[in-house]
Amino acid sequence: MEPLEVTDPEAVGPYRLLARLGAGGMGRVYLARSAGGRTVAVKVVRPELAEDREFRSRFAREVEAARAVDGTYTAPVVDADQDGPTPWLATAYVLGPPLTDAVLAHGPLPEESVRALGAGLAQALAAVHRVGLVHRDLKPSNVLLAADGPRLIDFGIARAMEGDSVTRTGIVVGSPGYMSPEQASGQPIGPASDVFSLGSVLVYAATGEGPFESASGPAAQLYKVVNDQPDLAGLPAGLRPAVAACLAKDPARRPSPQELTELLAPEGTAAVLRHGWLPAPVTGALAQHAAQVMDMETPARGTAAASVDGYSPTGADHSPAPGTMRLGRGAKEQDPPSVHGAPTSFTPQPPQAVPDTEPVAGPRPSRRAFLFGGGALAVAAVGGGAVWALSPNQNHYPAQNPTATAQPVPKQSRPAGVPPEPLWTYDVQGRVSAAPPLLVAGVLCPQGEGLVALDPATGKERWARRDVPATILVTARGMVFAAVDTQITGFAADSGVPRWTFAGKDTDGNLLAPDGLLGADDQAVYTLADLSPKGVVFGDTKSGVAAVSLDNQRELWFQERKKSASPFVSGLAAAGNVYYTDASNNLVARSGKDGTQVWYADTGSSAAFPAAADDTQAYCLTERTGLQAVRLSDGRQQWKITVPADEKRMFTPVAAVKGVVYGSDGTSSVCGWDAASGKELWRCALPRNVSAMTAPVLVGSTLFVPGAFGAGVFAVDVRSASLRWTFSVQGTSTDDWYLGTDGKRLFAQLGPHIYALPPE
Repeated sequence: MEPLEVTDPEAVGPYRLLARLGAGGMGRVYLARSAGGRTVAVKVVRPELAEDREFRSRFAREVEAARAVDGTYTAPVVDADQDGPTPWLATAYVLGPPLTDAVLAHGPLPEESVRALGAGLAQALAAVHRVGLVHRDLKPSNVLLAADGPRLIDFGIARAMEGDSVTRTGIVVGSPGYMSPEQASGQPIGPASDVFSLGSVLVYAATGEGPFESASGPAAQLYKVVNDQPDLAGLPAGLRPAVAACLAKDPARRPSPQELTELLAPEGTAAVLRHGWLPAPVTGALAQHAAQVMDMETPARGTAAASVDGYSPTGADHSPAPGTMRLGRGAKEQDPPSVHGAPTSFTPQPPQAVPDTEPVAGPRPSRRAFLFGGGALAVAAVGGGAVWALSPNQNHYPAQNPTATAQPVPKQSRPAGVPPEPLWTYDVQGRVSAAPPLLVAGVLCPQGEGLVALDPATGKERWARRDVPATILVTARGMVFAAVDTQITGFAADSGVPRWTFAGKDTDGNLLAPDGLLGADDQAVYTLADLSPKGVVFGDTKSGVAAVSLDNQRELWFQERKKSASPFVSGLAAAGNVYYTDASNNLVARSGKDGTQVWYADTGSSAAFPAAADDTQAYCLTERTGLQAVRLSDGRQQWKITVPADEKRMFTPVAAVKGVVYGSDGTSSVCGWDAASGKELWRCALPRNVSAMTAPVLVGSTLFVPGAFGAGVFAVDVRSASLRWTFSVQGTSTDDWYLGTDGKRLFAQLGPHIYALPPE
């Protein structure tokens, strides 16, 4: 870090700058902190790029794509302003040095650390590639070493800098010694290009030099990348097969990120990234750096600063006064979610926003005390309150300082049409999933970056396991199941303690890696899975569907899917079988006993539209835009409702409850159809269109309908087919609402914010 200079702005958007972190081809990077204490890295675009319309357009596209990247081994984009006079983006700040700094200061990493580094970065690349991005500039300085694993930064940004109008300014996209041959020779590149770059990074980590070093400069490096074999002489023998595979000249011969993970860490990424994955000198330096960052409260600056996004260039205190919130252009209503940050409460509008402030309760402990309490290196919520130590046997993190804000609803009646106040609010930390919060045996589990269990009545955290990704959750027998690397683990809903584990092996010892949970019932957990023969890491993998017994935690069956089967599915378990829609026009039913395909129904849709089911029927798309009911026993169509060919609309996801199917036919209304015949029972007009992503939820006699693009949640009285009220929040979010219920309350999630609402 370097002190701010007089030409640096005092603040960028809602973030107060503390120090300089560095500069690159796109702009300058600052350490910054929000009014609520959230620490981020803010990158401000160079003025000449800010004036380039083509760059702005690409920058906006890539930032939006990068927002969707899972943040387990990345530093995700949490805030940005693509349209202001000076575009900027903020990423979660990682407490850890760049790989270049660590190697220069302490020498090459030992083999075990390089294996862990490679496994973590492979998982990061897999997350980047899943959303259609290619990093394009993977190099040692874009890798940060945190106590709980590496972080990949700047994903998606390199592509924004391509184009004639930008490259004429002299900016070089990519780093010569770490480019792939196809990138160096100007050919089209794909995900395999990043794998090649990762191989070069691992060589640097293990030896202190890249595999294509040349004293003659960048041009000679590019020539060697395209024409010469990599220099692996100093690489430990145990790493050579995996790294050599990454550095194959032919992209088709390189392993995928998942295959590379299996080469480097057969026991799983989490196993190699346990406590102490970094050598002691690096860990010690990391701790000192963390303490320095956490103790920073004011920037080291002797004179006044410039301004960005409306902040005046004065030396005055710009922190918001109590009860207020100051927003810069492009800022959100509050701090974005943090990768390691404790969630903060957030109250919707109307009636009034609650500022992101901290309660005052006696002397505030120093950030250093938070970091080093107990003598173990801890990763702290940057500016928050939750702290957990990284130790070999401490993976269960009890909730500390519960942050849900309970707001009891007065008993007196409200005026007609006025929505109730939330019973409580809660903010999910980190990246959230496009899925509703899940009710599991009396607790509420938001689906996202970490596994958290909330009390449905109060919103207080019952327990949290922030080391467990909760991107897809299923539940059965009082447990919540999550896939972690090549394993599936079931956690007790009342305590978060692991009660059930599938180790990722079939009965013959072959690797059976889960690839997306489909559902669970009293007999089994169902998942998409990849089956690799014992002793073969890649090259002969079969993709299919598997079931794992809840009784003995062993594989019940594996059924291979055809090679062209879509990997994008939406599943559910019902009536003893597992069902899933895919992106290839199918609703597929498989036997829960042996996995054989029982039947399939033609949906006519290339979207994995989530199906709904009751005891006898499933409800899914038909002819791409209509709705049909099919019998669970044999898949025979019972009825269908089609949309006229000249009308550009389609049915939204539906819910089936007690003989009625609830949903929208693509108009700005919600309907109830008779489940037995498909006959329309009633229709209620709504002020806005209904979300095409998530289904409505019935609580008592109130049907809660999610509006499209954050429009609000509509409360509809199903007895009178009338709109009771609309719950909305202030702001410009275009996220979809996702809804869940425990039968007593509605849980409505918009982005990272969860609101508990009474049904009446």
